[in-house]
Amino acid sequence: MIGPMIFQHPTRTLWGLVLLATVLGTTPNARALTDKTDTELHLRYQAMWGGLHIADFTLSMFNGGGTYENRFRLETRGVTRFFTNVGVQAKSKGRIVQSPQTENTDTTPLGAVYQANHYRTEYTNKKHFRWVDISFPQTPEPAKAVTGTSPIPGREDNWNPKEKGPEELDRVEAEHRIGVNDPITLIPQMMAVVRGHMAGGPKTGVIKGFDGRRRFDMHVTYLGPMTRTVGNTHHETYRVRIDPKPVAGFKKRHKALWNGSAYDFYLSRDGKFVPLQIVPVKHGPVLTLVTQCQSECVLKPEED
Repeated sequence: MIGPMIFQHPTRTLWGLVLLATVLGTTPNARALTDKTDTELHLRYQAMWGGLHIADFTLSMFNGGGTYENRFRLETRGVTRFFTNVGVQAKSKGRIVQSPQTENTDTTPLGAVYQANHYRTEYTNKKHFRWVDISFPQTPEPAKAVTGTSPIPGREDNWNPKEKGPEELDRVEAEHRIGVNDPITLIPQMMAVVRGHMAGGPKTGVIKGFDGRRRFDMHVTYLGPMTRTVGNTHHETYRVRIDPKPVAGFKKRHKALWNGSAYDFYLSRDGKFVPLQIVPVKHGPVLTLVTQCQSECVLKPEED
């Protein structure tokens, strides 16, 4: 869902580069997480646009005991880094429940439902460091977001003193912040929609997203199985379309960028539903899985 202004905001970065957007505080010990989780998946992707390598990002997903934790990290590369020098880290936590639905509809997922409890993103560019922290109470309480900014050591001359924090974000009305999920949680929820369809559920679903500043819907459509060549390898995949729709909190120019920014996910047809490649329907970066790691994939910033 990334348009021409790919790095204007961390959520657009997240969803354009892992949809996957926008996004981390202190990361818990990886071994401790491994000990208490039933499943974990560690993925590293490369983003290419017009033949240029513009970014790398990693995604880790841990599930177990009815809870989950997702982590995301992104670093710009090449000419994109020269102009923006964007770095994004994010972490989300929540619980997994079974859908109470007894009859299928065209828009309600069947099976696992991911409910976020807490989400934090930290975002840096050439000018400053910004964080967004969101708590997700259970329905009918609305999600609450707080943000703050500060100068980056060594880049103080670029700091704009008018950008202060922390501040409570309340642009999105309370009624639009009920029953929502953070940007990272939308990914496993999308995968759950496809799993649910394989178990007899609908081919479509609508997932409510909130990034602290904007409320949006992700329309999920299962398009069927197909063979996809990724690199030099042929893969049997499921094709799934993610089409974002702005709901509240959008500036006019941002709404125009989000509309029409659908992506097709190509998920592995091996029971794991791993996103092998993410391709824009119109224009934007192509995101390709580079490697699947045994533990969290390492992603280092490029040297200055």
